[in-house]
Amino acid sequence: MMVAQIQAEKPNLQDPIAVGQAILLLPVGVDAKPYIRQILWVELEAIEHPKARECLEFGLRNAQTDEDFSSLIESFHLCRSYANAEVLFNSLENDVATAVYASVDELRREFGLEEEAS
Repeated sequence: MMVAQIQAEKPNLQDPIAVGQAILLLPVGVDAKPYIRQILWVELEAIEHPKARECLEFGLRNAQTDEDFSSLIESFHLCRSYANAEVLFNSLENDVATAVYASVDELRREFGLEEEAS
């Protein structure tokens, strides 16, 4: 999207999530990820749910692509409410608790916990 389109949408500059979303709409070639990361580090302080905060911090430390940042912005939005975060994590825990894996290796692959070769 072009800058004029972003301006037409008039993001709420008091809302870090809206600002991050607007930054993601900048023209191709403009690397806004450092700015988004900085905004989200500030926003992380407002996340009250401990599991959500831990997961979002992990995501911030490891995000690299525009898709990663877009997903993080959505996750931050969902987890701003403690109640929403609680429902989300309870659902995830239930899914993991009822999942059946053929092996521990399959479980590790599913969650990206494979050890790197030295």
